Amino acid sequence: MRIAMMIELYHPSVGGQEVFFQELGETLVQRGHSVDVYCIGHTGGLAGTETINGVTIHRNPNGGRYKQPLVKALRRNWTDIVKFSAGVRRIASAHQHDFYLLNQWPLMHALALPKDVRARSAIHWCEIRTDPILTACQTRLPRIVGSNFAVSEAVAVVITEQSGRPCGVLPSGITLSRYRNRPRDDRSGVLYLGRIAPHKNLPLLIDAFELAAAKGLTGDLMIAGDGPSRADVEAYAQRSPLASRVRVLGSVTEAQKLELLSQAAVFGMPSTREGFPRVITESMASGLPVVTPDFPGNGSKEVVAQYKAGIVCGTTPTDFAEALLATEADWNAFSQAGVAAAQTLDWSHIAETLEARIQEVLGK
Repeated sequence: MRIAMMIELYHPSVGGQEVFFQELGETLVQRGHSVDVYCIGHTGGLAGTETINGVTIHRNPNGGRYKQPLVKALRRNWTDIVKFSAGVRRIASAHQHDFYLLNQWPLMHALALPKDVRARSAIHWCEIRTDPILTACQTRLPRIVGSNFAVSEAVAVVITEQSGRPCGVLPSGITLSRYRNRPRDDRSGVLYLGRIAPHKNLPLLIDAFELAAAKGLTGDLMIAGDGPSRADVEAYAQRSPLASRVRVLGSVTEAQKLELLSQAAVFGMPSTREGFPRVITESMASGLPVVTPDFPGNGSKEVVAQYKAGIVCGTTPTDFAEALLATEADWNAFSQAGVAAAQTLDWSHIAETLEARIQEVLGK
């Protein structure tokens, strides 16, 4: 099959959705499909068209200004969004693909789809927003395409309720064989791994770690990743009474990431807003229990609760600290539940779900 992925950003841009579409696309190529990615060039110097691991990437517009809008409050360059959406319309109108898979963002590209290809298109919803404009998009956009998928069961439920249209699930997958599951006695400390941005809420994790350490939690807090808030988080960590035990590592390699996941005793995800972060799946595959707070926009809580792979706690540092300590009592149960759930999240199973839906659509 010839599959087009029409998405906001792609590798080497860093983020959960970029990884989702990169690894799903490469898996589909390995299974014999043709995959074209159409996206926006997020930084200067990127090739307009290139092929990586069998996936052909087309970046247009590609001026490198997408993440540096003139008005910072807009967060994105809307001129690029308009140009990208117009390009989506031209590409889909050419009818060179059997199926079109769109990321949720930047929303406008879904409206640009020609009506005669919408039945062969799907939107992948990566998160739920609650402001009036985006809620209206979540209500109406699922109705204009033939299929909808969500990154988690919780996101799928909301899309179905708001739009009245069924929504399947395509979670963020992994290649299961990469991950190592060490026993509890070989582990220590708390790990955060991911982007360092305001909504990741890392001061909550640092404060909770201080409280838990005062009650006997062993090991260090490791914060791995990069992003716009890294300097602020480093400064916050340096002011901590336990600064010597809080390490902000910056970006890590794939090998380093796998080692960190196998060495930590608990994974802390303090975010106020998430969909289904891939690192939760990676933690489960590594036998690493997860602690995450009960913020309304934090989709991690539904994932952890669904798979019984850790603890969903309150939103204060005290709540989080108690949960970090409480994982010890049921560590083996959380670890085993996560490993079992990860078996169903291998990319091969996720690709099969998408293939089955495409075959159903093409059959119609």
